[in-house]
Amino acid sequence: MKKYFVLAVGVLLVAACSPEKQGPPFDVEFALEANEGRVPPILALTMGGNYVFDPEYPGEPSVVPDGLVEGEIIYGIIDTYQYVSQGVAAGFIDSAIYKRNSMFINEGTITDEWVDVIVTVAVGEDAEGNMVVFTEGENGSFDLDNPVTFKPATVEFQDNVFEVMEAIIPAGFEFYNGKDIERFEENASLMYLTDMGFESLQMYYQKLRFGTWEVNGQTFDVALVKESAPPYRKEPYTYFYVDMNGDGVFDIMEDGVEAYPVTEPFNIAGESWEITGMAMDGSQIKIEKSEVDVNPKVGLRPGTEAPLFEAETLSGEMISISELKGKYVMLDFWGTWCGPCIEALPKIKEAYDRYGGEQFEIVGIANELSLEKFQQFVEREEINWPQIAEIYEENDRIQEMYSVNSFPTYYLINPDGEIVEYGLALSDQNLMETLAKYLD
Repeated sequence: MKKYFVLAVGVLLVAACSPEKQGPPFDVEFALEANEGRVPPILALTMGGNYVFDPEYPGEPSVVPDGLVEGEIIYGIIDTYQYVSQGVAAGFIDSAIYKRNSMFINEGTITDEWVDVIVTVAVGEDAEGNMVVFTEGENGSFDLDNPVTFKPATVEFQDNVFEVMEAIIPAGFEFYNGKDIERFEENASLMYLTDMGFESLQMYYQKLRFGTWEVNGQTFDVALVKESAPPYRKEPYTYFYVDMNGDGVFDIMEDGVEAYPVTEPFNIAGESWEITGMAMDGSQIKIEKSEVDVNPKVGLRPGTEAPLFEAETLSGEMISISELKGKYVMLDFWGTWCGPCIEALPKIKEAYDRYGGEQFEIVGIANELSLEKFQQFVEREEINWPQIAEIYEENDRIQEMYSVNSFPTYYLINPDGEIVEYGLALSDQNLMETLAKYLD
């Protein structure tokens, strides 16, 4: 279970690269650099979202530009935690929503004042048949003089190549630096899957924190990220990436061997380490030897044996991976507080209705605050596949076994007990196509 805290507060400045001090301890510096494909855009912000609250967008453009065929306005919330906090203060978000997310929020990084953390775009087809996007201008309305045209591109991730349409747009926003509200202007990539249209629209910022770490005679490219949040606002970074195989691309999946939560010890170059200090802006971290010995990570990738577990379901029955051998089993690590998890629920229901039975089973492992409220949610939503509740700060045994640090996380296990698919291949956009390969 990921636990968020501020390791050390640094001044907000962009550090230039300089030779790192040899350690341990190691002072590793990071500069904001163009991503250029090193970190896959899976860290993108889903535009439009599927929130567990009813959003409002005060001050944002609300009229579709003239001449846009089948145009629509789509809002992207850059910083959900700040948005929820100010929404509670403004009275249009229930305080219970904030409380459910409070475990992930460092209150020093948010304010009750209104911060413009919303990026608004208008998308559609122009008179010439081009797919275009209008962005918000300085006056708060759409900049009608500068539409940006989407162009074909490809994205590679987890051995898959996706055909997308991409537009590079100005995507400025405000952020709270712990003291004042600041404005940041930066370009971002706006893209959607060619075969799905604007419902798959996502945005990601093109600069991330990169550096190098020399340890025990080895030099690694490293990166520091905060999942889907842009790197410019004051918020603790959450993941430390190490390019273990030197291929120039970071494997960002938590179950791999290159992604490490900043709050947990890790084993690199034959020794156990931990991050003991971090500048709030991500310009520097301090790495020291850990008093806790940990083993090197083993990637849970296709072809590896699925870790075995036995646990009690909500219905009171015991379930185990070994007893499910002979079936394909999809593990769904999720939570009722997780927007993307709820968004995927209809597609998972469709998969269970079509394939559930002698050949296929789904097992949900839910990270929850309250067993009673989780039981009520499952009954209300008529979720019919087995559910295991792992209560926050009480039990996360199965999540630990499968290196789960973000939600949702998916695995597909074959009848022999081997992992055959994971991650994006089992997302709501790809789930039915992936299952059809094995079950049709």
